[in-house]
Amino acid sequence: MTAQPNILFFFPDQHRGDWTGYRGAPGVRTPFLDALASAGAVYTRALTPSPLCLPARACLASGKRYDDQPVQTNQDDFDLGAFNIYRAMREAGYHVMGCGKFDLLKDSMDWGRNGQHGEGEASRLFALGFSDGVDSAGKHDCITAFKRQRGDEPYRAFLMARGLWETHVEDFEGRSYPSECYTNTSPTPLPDDAYCDNWIAARGRSLIESAPAGKPWFLQVNFNGPHEPLDVTAGMQARWRDVELPTATANNQYSVDEHQDMRRNYAAMIENIDAKVGEFLALLDRLDQRERTLIVYSSDHGDNLGDHNKWHKTTPHQASVSVPLVLAGKGIARQHSAVPVDLVDVAATFLAASGASGSTDGASLAGGPPDRQALTSGFGEWRLIQDRQYKYIHGYDPSLGTAARFGRPFSPLADAPRQLYDLEADPMETENLAARDPGRCEAMRAALVALTGHR
Repeated sequence: MTAQPNILFFFPDQHRGDWTGYRGAPGVRTPFLDALASAGAVYTRALTPSPLCLPARACLASGKRYDDQPVQTNQDDFDLGAFNIYRAMREAGYHVMGCGKFDLLKDSMDWGRNGQHGEGEASRLFALGFSDGVDSAGKHDCITAFKRQRGDEPYRAFLMARGLWETHVEDFEGRSYPSECYTNTSPTPLPDDAYCDNWIAARGRSLIESAPAGKPWFLQVNFNGPHEPLDVTAGMQARWRDVELPTATANNQYSVDEHQDMRRNYAAMIENIDAKVGEFLALLDRLDQRERTLIVYSSDHGDNLGDHNKWHKTTPHQASVSVPLVLAGKGIARQHSAVPVDLVDVAATFLAASGASGSTDGASLAGGPPDRQALTSGFGEWRLIQDRQYKYIHGYDPSLGTAARFGRPFSPLADAPRQLYDLEADPMETENLAARDPGRCEAMRAALVALTGHR
């Protein structure tokens, strides 16, 4: 990498790793991301450290894996006094910016109309390490905070100014958790320019345009999509009317047509985010900054989308724990790698590229794949370890929902439930090999215990 490049980080919420054009997902359209992938580095075994918004983002911010940092659920704000990569980059001379759903101060719900979590020196966004930016709520939290009278937030302020807030609230009444946020596939009545991810992208482009000249910048664009609810605009939905997408694996809950409608809306959100990536790239070209910008695309976690009768995230299935990861820009060699990597490695990459001080549990990807055999992920009662071919899952209780999984302790004892999958032969995890290969299970359990520090 060149000395202190600009860094543009696209970080959507709940984009599962196999739903990209460059990974060959039938029908999925991501032309701009595909172009970055063809010129840069692609990691096909990229994982989230934990498949839930705040823990995953805290692992990225801290550069620590799930069991080595304190944020275990969505009910823990990130500690402003702890080391984080954003403050480290600012101290290294960067103008650090962000827009959209940060989800690091999620529990407090104190965004404010300006998205600064306070004013002036009292801004918790500045204390977090950001020089400029606007932190907004996610799709559900925007409505929840309003109903709980927890103060204002920027996207609500924008919709209020446009006279669209009541329309948005009324629409969300029919998109409630846990099922209607998927089964309600009707389009949002919002116009395209008021749609949440389009608003986030516009904020991000304005941040780049107003960044001080002669100073390297970092921008993290936290898209709300493709997180449910599946509230695409009518224009977004129309582009997917006759497209056939991968069917749900081992699901008996809905008809094929219902699944296709849900998956079309999910794909439409991904396509819309991809189009916004293209707008950012065009802006970099116009400003003559493309050649000196490191561009990274990933996500905090995936979405089960009905596979194995599961929805949302927090499970150890690949749809939940795998994320897309593409790096492009000057100094990034073209390659496809099956080495296990995660968001902690992304944090290490940002520190190495920026020259910022600080240590992480990860390895920088700027020079290529790390020399690593396996990597872990986990949430609540389960942990997994994954190498280039096999995945071992320890302690998973499929009867638990997301809320019930909060606070559940993990037990490394050998008599806990176990699953083993050959991801090369069985990428959709339909055949549990644990009973057939107990020796591999025990070896991977021992490696899992060693890596996570559990005894």
